[in-house]
Amino acid sequence: MKKIVFAFMAVFFGAAFALAWWVNHAAGVRANSAETPAQEAREAGVRNVAILVYDRVELLDFAGPGEVFAAAGRRGGFRVYTVGARREPITSQGFVQVTPEFSIADAPRPDIVVIPGGGVDSVLNDRALMDWIRAASQDAEIMLSVCNGALVLAQAGLLDGLEATTHHGSLDALRRMAPQTRVYDHRRFVDNGKVITSAGVSAGIDSSLYVLQRLKGEDMARSVARYMEYNWQP
Repeated sequence: MKKIVFAFMAVFFGAAFALAWWVNHAAGVRANSAETPAQEAREAGVRNVAILVYDRVELLDFAGPGEVFAAAGRRGGFRVYTVGARREPITSQGFVQVTPEFSIADAPRPDIVVIPGGGVDSVLNDRALMDWIRAASQDAEIMLSVCNGALVLAQAGLLDGLEATTHHGSLDALRRMAPQTRVYDHRRFVDNGKVITSAGVSAGIDSSLYVLQRLKGEDMARSVARYMEYNWQP
């Protein structure tokens, strides 16, 4: 009888030890991987969309693309988040405060980077921010600028030998900053494959819908435009 009891206890405690080891091992794997929701989403086939925000960023420049990709994300395929130089509130157009979800120090690797326009001098003069943009561009699938955000791409050296456009008030500045770039007037956006530049403000909605069409098909893009009640003309 004692042998049976001892055998049962050995099996019981052995199983308990094995279960505890598995739980701790699994928890350790998760802790060591330190995966964010965005990283987990990418592994599930979802593209990370990083939207840069900074003081004096143009409101519709980042909100327009944000609306497009967030609406598409509700159907699956995109995870949208904001990135700033630091996780500190920024002010857009003097009246809207936004706290970036991530800083450049901890932002998940983006598949799509949206660089909106506005008071871009603060970006151009921030070496760490410019370094992050250059580094992100190495692995990103698409670099998308809106309005005079194209000046940021130019300073990063990402427009050399390409075609581009920007806000009508920044065309001359872009030509001076990017002499090796063919700059177009009267274009809503210009697609170079990886690098896409948009004209001013609302043009960021058109270019984002175009990216959505390119990646997910026209039906998806039209569905999002219809949801937004936006008169999209592809």
